[in-house]
Amino acid sequence: MRVLLVEDQLDILECLRLYFEEHGHEVATACTVEEAVGRLESMEPDIAFVDLILPGGHGRTVLQEMIKRRLPTRKIVITACDDLGLRRELLEMGVSDYLFKPVTIRDLDLLLNPAADPS
Repeated sequence: MRVLLVEDQLDILECLRLYFEEHGHEVATACTVEEAVGRLESMEPDIAFVDLILPGGHGRTVLQEMIKRRLPTRKIVITACDDLGLRRELLEMGVSDYLFKPVTIRDLDLLLNPAADPS
């Protein structure tokens, strides 16, 4: 699976990158809106994890760019921002999941393999 990670906090970005690489996925990373849009030039991700508050703009711009390009990417927001109106807007845009920081390994495991949930 091709994974795009868009996150400006380098410690979080590195943890996510290691998780996906250890699970055998191809990973591209970006720390800004501009870098993320640039990654879309060279990669059509199967899944994208996008932080909302980024240097040079808002993660919504990255999500809108994926929609504009009609990429069949599964879009997941990772954020510390708990704004119900924004969450609704993003879900209506086609975001499939909305994860609050701190994101845990269990969160990622359940997101990628819902059958792993013991409950």
